[in-house]
Amino acid sequence: TRLKGTFVTFSYVLVLSSYTLLGLTWLGITYYAVFRNFNDFDALLYAVLCWPAFGLLVMYLAWSAVWNVFVVISILEGAGGIKSFGQAIYFSSGCEWRGFSLMLIFFFWEISLRLPCLYSGCYKSRNYFGGILAQVCLFCFGNVLKWIVCIVYFYDCKNRALEKKLKMQAKKRGESIG
Repeated sequence: TRLKGTFVTFSYVLVLSSYTLLGLTWLGITYYAVFRNFNDFDALLYAVLCWPAFGLLVMYLAWSAVWNVFVVISILEGAGGIKSFGQAIYFSSGCEWRGFSLMLIFFFWEISLRLPCLYSGCYKSRNYFGGILAQVCLFCFGNVLKWIVCIVYFYDCKNRALEKKLKMQAKKRGESIG
């Protein structure tokens, strides 16, 4: 049953993540198709109109921190589905900047792990399967490191939420006493 809850949670995260990335890709392709043959003034207009795409990327990175905490909660706490999503939002409130920073680091980390294989032409050479194996190994290494960091981030957010709750209870007791 614990694995079933984790699978459902991961399915939610996969759908949310995929739709957000598809929207970001669609927005980028649309901007490129509309503004690809314009002059220098329109290049400035293109840059101004691309800000929503960068905004969507920022929102994706901030949301992916919550989504990763969502999966971590379902694995560690055994809560699956929407309940763990609510807990992830509650625990990560107040830690949004830290989550965004972590996901930004891992966004560039994932890109940098893929670049060596693309640069060296692993897919064009005779050693095609070796290139794919190297790419998969680098990808798995990056994911394991990301999950370890997300577990530490989850416990940090959980401790902050607990401290905030204890401070509020102490404040209420202080007000009721006098």
